[in-house]
Amino acid sequence: MPDIDYSNKMPDTIFSYDKDFYTDDLPDPQVDPVLPGARVPLKKVGIAPVDLPVRLRSRSGGEDKLLQTEASLYCSLDDPMAKGLNLSRLYLIMHEKIKDQLSLDGMESALKELAEGQGTKNAYVKLRFKYPMYQEALRTRKKHDHSQKQRGHIAYKTELEGQYRDGDYKWFLTIDYVYSSTCPCSFELAHDARSKRNAAANAHSQRSILKVKVAFDRTNDNIVWIEDLVDLCRENIPTEVQIVVKRRDEQAFAELNGANLLFSEDAVRIVHEALEQWVGDGKIDDFSIVASHEESLHPWNAIAVSTGGHGILD
Repeated sequence: MPDIDYSNKMPDTIFSYDKDFYTDDLPDPQVDPVLPGARVPLKKVGIAPVDLPVRLRSRSGGEDKLLQTEASLYCSLDDPMAKGLNLSRLYLIMHEKIKDQLSLDGMESALKELAEGQGTKNAYVKLRFKYPMYQEALRTRKKHDHSQKQRGHIAYKTELEGQYRDGDYKWFLTIDYVYSSTCPCSFELAHDARSKRNAAANAHSQRSILKVKVAFDRTNDNIVWIEDLVDLCRENIPTEVQIVVKRRDEQAFAELNGANLLFSEDAVRIVHEALEQWVGDGKIDDFSIVASHEESLHPWNAIAVSTGGHGILD
């Protein structure tokens, strides 16, 4: 370790680190605090993003997935005369509860202890991560087994959120589903140009993102798997961006886009109908959908938004 000594400039100060020093006799600004600003309770006080490894169970069972997540940890600051919360304790509780448990079990335990330990009514935990799944090629088969399609890994941006409010738990799952959208208007205009004037023309398509969030109740083990939400999107918006692509798959993708022309509002309404069925079946309590078509024609995105209207995600 280099010898850095400023004692000649400041002889009343010791410029050596004492690695053995330990004491609990330290000042605490939360005791008799100085309180600037309005004396109001705060909805959230906490820390983010916190790196946290989490074990997640897949729908098919088998070995758990160990994923690196970014966690957001908050509690409400209910006392308008309080200076703040013990933020380092938020991390310690979350790490202790999550490290050896599956995410939902650990989050539920952590939420309750976060709230009770800080003396607050509400606690919030959100985990952000990428969840890997397999995706089959549209047409390409395995080289030595033509009965099966080639497949590759695709990862979905995911948020898993738990809230503890006055003793009740609320759970939310969000995924980003990335797909191709071909504009119905430009498709018709391109067809018009070819059929009437033999002019080379193509419809404009763009990479698009569907952000789907669902609220669910796990009290009766009614868990919504990430795979469930991905499968719903794949079934209803089949033009998902592709991982394994050979020429036959690229042709298939062009045909698939031609068979599924989509404005942003079309995508939202299609998925809205499917999620409303989930609500009716008791699988989820509410939902919200945001479609963003990142236009190749304009320098802006086309956006459409819808909610289930069940009072949770309005």
